[in-house]
Formats: sequence, C-alpha cells, structure tokens
Amino acid sequence: MPTGRFDPGKLLDFFKWFDESNHFHVQAVKLLQEECEALDPDMMSDFAQWVRLYRSQGTAGVALKFTPTLFSNLTGYPKNRFSSEFCHDCAHLFEATGFSDHRDAAQMLMANLLHESGAFRYKVELSNGLYLRGRSDLGHGPNEGELWKGGGFLQLTGLYNYRRFSDWMLENEGIDDPNIVKKGAEYVGDNYPFSSAIGWIENNNLLNICLEDGFDACCYRINGGWNGYQDRLNYLQKCKEFMV
Repeated sequence: MPTGRFDPGKLLDFFKWFDESNHFHVQAVKLLQEECEALDPDMMSDFAQWVRLYRSQGTAGVALKFTPTLFSNLTGYPKNRFSSEFCHDCAHLFEATGFSDHRDAAQMLMANLLHESGAFRYKVELSNGLYLRGRSDLGHGPNEGELWKGGGFLQLTGLYNYRRFSDWMLENEGIDDPNIVKKGAEYVGDNYPFSSAIGWIENNNLLNICLEDGFDACCYRINGGWNGYQDRLNYLQKCKEFMV
C-alpha cells in the first residue's frame, strides 16, 4: 500500500494493494471482518446487498433492497413492524430462488406473497383446513389434512409438500427438523414464514414460469385457479412502483 494516511472514504483504493501472500494483509482483513460482524452480523451474510452486488453476473442494476421502508410502502404498515430478521429472511427467499436477479419476476412473486399473507399479516391459512381431509393427492388419509393447511407466507399446503420442504431443509440447510411434518402449519408459519416457500418455488420451476409466461401464469401456478386475482394484480402495481 502506498505511504501516507489512509483515507477512510477510499476503501476501494485500499484493497487495490491487497497481497494474499502478505500475512499482515490477511490478518488485517480478518480483523476488519470481525469488526463488521460485531457491528451487524447480517453485514457479512450471503444475502447482504453488497455481497449480492459483488457476486452479480452482469445484473448489478437488479440488486433489490429488502428494507423496512420497502415493506411499509407495499403494505401501508409502519416500518417498525418489519424487523431486520424479517427483511433478511425475505432476501434469503428471493436470493436462493434466483428471483433477486430479475426485477419483473421478483415483483410477480412479491405480489403473490402479499396476497397470500394478507400483506404479511397471516403466517397461517385462516381456514380450519378441514377441506383438506381425504386429499390423497396431497398424501392425506380420510380423516386427516387440516394439520398441513397453508403455512408460511406463500401458504405451503399438504403433507406431500411439507415432507418435501422437510427434505429440502435437510439437504440444503443441513437442518433436520421433524416438527415441520409433525406439527404442521402453525409451526412452519412461526419458524419458516419465508423459507418454507423456497423448495416449492424451485420444485415448481416458478422463476422460469414468470420469465417465460408472465404474471397470470405465475398466479395460476401458485393458486391453481384465479382466486383473488384482482388483489394480486393490485399488489403487482404497488410492487412495480416501489421495487425499483
């Protein structure tokens, strides 16, 4: 590094001179990381905005910010309703599924999340779920099904999908959580409101559906019909306004 005082406003110049063979350089960067994590652990996470931007492959302009201000604008609720954990979990969902690199698709997904959750008011389906009894296509016997009603902000539904989510968590996150299946919707809604949707989105190729077929196809794939379509469309307009 050149002689003279370090200008704290020029970190880019500072790292231009980084030498990975220099023990002191390596230790200094490690110390910087420790101090950053002490200030804010999320600053060094895979889903921090600067990390996503740094790793971007030609889509830097699509790096989306998931902040309390954004969620306040989308829902009309005050910013203090949305914690840093909430924002981070949402960023995790969009990053893990590839939606964070495609603004139009991200707006489609967010619009559906807003509709399905009542603007993030409900982590669990309001229905008692009795209509799911006997749904053999979802893995239910004649007297079961309500335990696995819609859970999480995208309303993961059915024993079959809960099992797939449990398998996904073990394979991708290294988390073996039998309560996902054993306790069902209430447990998933409280503990995995966003991440419960990741495996379903991947298994159903939702990103490509959004990119290739558009908003209507996205809504139909999520809902299996046209329930609440106008509300989803209204949310899409809000997403287009604020997710920029």
